[in-house]
This record gives sequence, structure tokens and C-alpha cells, in this order.
Amino acid sequence: QLENDAKSRTFLKQDSNTKTADEIAEENAVAWLEVIKRWDHSARKKLKNQVNQLIDKGVPNDLRALIWMVLANDSNKSTLRLKYPELIEQVSPCEKLIKRDISRTYPDHKFFKEHGQEALYNVIKAYSLHDREVGYCQGSPFIVGILLLQMPEEEAFCVLVELMEHYRLREFFKPSMRELSLHLYILSELVQEHLPELHTHFKAQGFHPTTYASQWFLTMFATLLPLNAVFRIMDIFLWEQTFDIIFQVGIALLKEGETHLLTQDIEGMLQYFQNTVYKNYLGAEDELIRAARSIKLDQKKMKKLKQVYTNEKEKESAELEECKRLAFEQRAVPAD
Repeated sequence: QLENDAKSRTFLKQDSNTKTADEIAEENAVAWLEVIKRWDHSARKKLKNQVNQLIDKGVPNDLRALIWMVLANDSNKSTLRLKYPELIEQVSPCEKLIKRDISRTYPDHKFFKEHGQEALYNVIKAYSLHDREVGYCQGSPFIVGILLLQMPEEEAFCVLVELMEHYRLREFFKPSMRELSLHLYILSELVQEHLPELHTHFKAQGFHPTTYASQWFLTMFATLLPLNAVFRIMDIFLWEQTFDIIFQVGIALLKEGETHLLTQDIEGMLQYFQNTVYKNYLGAEDELIRAARSIKLDQKKMKKLKQVYTNEKEKESAELEECKRLAFEQRAVPAD
């Protein structure tokens, strides 16, 4: 009897120390509020350890809009907010393209079936006028949509400008798309490092990252994963200010699907990405982030890969210019 009583007391003690999901969520929210309270120009260094411990758990839904704006650290917010109403009243040369594409952005989401499309159109149009070099590019509506699902359109525009300019997303949307090509090259090398058998299979099938992974970078996985998973990826991206989380999630997805993908041809692999991945991670964003964060990236190697790619492109550019010069000289030589 004494032994049973002792076991009962131990069980009750353990049970009383077990926190409910609501209690954990409340503690998480309090911790994030403390981060916001202490945020200043030196916060990324001062609060690094604290935020690193919080970020992989996810930002509380009720605080996400505020925290995203804080993490984006918009230094021109007041100016942009004043500029926004003026921009949406102007005429953009991209209006027809924007109108054509917004109906394809989250077509099944209630918000965008109702008044969300107008806000989506306004923000994209305003950015096309704010940054005329980039203008409008397919893929950007999904980024804007992610923001609009968390905050009003004025704030979404301000955060979008920060993402494009200070997080360098605009480099992916420039006409040359050189930055996208660079990151797809690095991704291919990472697949070879982490999943060599799958890399060989992709190569044999002619299944290049441009075929399956371009939208990972252009939409933050919004065309592939459930929105709750996309929000978690954006949490980390805004905090870390690098594309490491895109690489980590990408490798995690490929690792999870490797066994199946190795049995498929190009059509089967495309079907897997278009249909199966979404279902696999519906309600499983915690598992996805844990798997992604277990992928270790060698920063020195990634920096070296970037340099190799840059050197190759510069060499190709120089060779092309030389060919153009020779062709011009040949045309300039008078015929005998």
C-alpha cells in the first residue's frame, strides 16, 4: 500500500508539472511581448539568444503582424505609409498583368474570394510604381498575400518594400533573375551533398531545380505548402535575414520524399510536388520546421559556391562580349 501511495504521489507531482498547450502558448506570447518591449536598433545582437530560442517554436498568431513589422525593422515606414495612398491612385503600366494574375493567387482562400483581392491588387500595383525597375513579376502576389493575411494593406506594403530592398527579394524579381539562378545552383549542390542518390536521379531524368524549386524562392513555398507552414518559414526568414531557411526546408522536403521520388519519372515527380507535399504537411508545420532545422548548412562552402557561380558567369559574359566584338570586326572589314 505504501508503495502504491508513493507512486500515486509521484504521478500527481508529474501531472501538476505538465503544462497545457494553452499555458505554453501564453508563456510564448509573454516572451515575445518582452522581445517587442526591448526592441531597438541593437536588438538583433542584444536579443539574439532569446529570439533564437523562440523563433523555431513559431510566432503567436495574435502577435504575428506586430512581430513581423518589428522584425522587418522598417526605417521608412512613416514615409511609405504617406506615399501608399498616392501610389494606388496612379496608373501603373502593369495593371493588366496584375489583374490577370491576382485571381490565381490563393483562389480557394475565403479572404481573397471576398475583399482580399482588392487589397492584393492595391499593394502589388503600388509596389510596381514604387520600384519601376522590378515593376511587377509573377510570384510576388503570393508574398503580398502572405502579408495581407496578417496585416492591413498599408502595413503590408511597408513590409513588402523592406523584404524587397533590405532582404534583397527584389534581386529575384529583376528581369535577369540572376539571383534566382544563383540560389538554384546552390540548391542543386546542396542536394548533391545531402542526397547524392536523389541528385543522380534528378540529373538522369533532366529534372533541374528550375523545374521544381523556382517558386520556393519566389513565393516562400506558398504555392507548395499549407499556409501555417508558410507563416512559420516567414517568421524565421524575417528574423535571420538570409535564405538559409529556404534551403533547409527544401532539403527537408526532398529528404522526406526521397524514397518515392527515386521511383518516379519527371511527370510523377511533378505530381508529387503539386499534390502530395501539401497533404503531407497539412497540420504538420512543427514537424517540418524541426526537420528543416536539423539540416546543417556549411556557410563557408555556400560562400565558395557563390563565388564559383559568379566567376563562371563573368567568364561566360566575357566570352560573349569577345564573340560580339569579333563578329562586329568581321562585318566592318570591307569585302575584296
